Amino acid sequence: MALIEYEMPDSWNAKGMDWNTPDPRCADYVMAIRQALMERAAAAHVSLSRDVVCISPWKTVSLKAVEAVIREISYLAPNFFNDKFSEYKEDWSDFPKMWTYRDLILEDGCELYRFAHYGQLLENGGDWLRTIRNALDKLHIVRCSEARGTTYSRSGSKHDPPFDESIGTAMSLAFGEGMPSESKFTRMPSEFYAWSGNTHWKCPQPLEEGQEDWEGNVDGYCGYAQSRAHRVRKVRSWLAGRELDFRTYSLVTNPTGPVPYSQELATSVFDTGDTGLDEGMNEESTHIEDPLDMDVTIGDIDTIPKNEVVPTSDFDDKGSAIHRRSAKRGYTAKLWAFLDYNCENGFKFKEDD
Repeated sequence: MALIEYEMPDSWNAKGMDWNTPDPRCADYVMAIRQALMERAAAAHVSLSRDVVCISPWKTVSLKAVEAVIREISYLAPNFFNDKFSEYKEDWSDFPKMWTYRDLILEDGCELYRFAHYGQLLENGGDWLRTIRNALDKLHIVRCSEARGTTYSRSGSKHDPPFDESIGTAMSLAFGEGMPSESKFTRMPSEFYAWSGNTHWKCPQPLEEGQEDWEGNVDGYCGYAQSRAHRVRKVRSWLAGRELDFRTYSLVTNPTGPVPYSQELATSVFDTGDTGLDEGMNEESTHIEDPLDMDVTIGDIDTIPKNEVVPTSDFDDKGSAIHRRSAKRGYTAKLWAFLDYNCENGFKFKEDD
């Protein structure tokens, strides 16, 4: 007896498939769906049910198999980022929006709950197959949690001198010997920043009658300069040999929180220098041919915006501080990273196929 071999489809359009009028009698369509599900499960690093894995070109497509596919899509959906969602809160506190089964079935052409019943698998020319494909096409971006690279940090501070000396010395120390310091990471970092600032630490001491003033009896300031940036060299992708788009989202704001030795941040100037970052949410995408050999820098390793605002604190008539104020210039950013396989040499079964 001759052994009949089956050629598995390797894209949505392989073997002459036409998804405008998919034919449920042709095994290629359901096998393409099975393969697309396996890709997405691998990207999310989760397992599929036996009912899906056992879908075969030698078996009639059953309602049980269709139900298993839809069930697996509902389980898979929360592992994928919905990059088309835009109705976030003003402060982005609900970012990122991951897919849910409910969100998917509300998308045009993704009405997964409308599948064929017993004895009706050919109804409407296989519309149910097309809705499954449409839903799978939405699932292509996963979180990037495992990454390897280097964090670069700069730090400098100077206590008590006049304003120009305090901020100038802090900046010089941040770029002096031993800076930036380096540390390795194995999890994707969640923030980066660069800022400098000053605290109005002391005022001139009042002079008693006949008392001569002395050198150093002037306003004193604490100066600080801080930065953190990252260089990503590897990311964990569970799809061996596939390329991806490395997508980062950075929520960039002006620096917050008082400078050390102050109770109030009186002034905060937004300045991202030459980074090109805007205030608010920023998106960047870099195509990665080899996830184990990449080079993406997040933040600015070599610059820190310099504070130019002189803060003013409150002192009593004896020169003791009542309420210290500070000023900052620069930016801080929250960071999220994702792996997008809807790209060249990414998913074999993808939206633009």
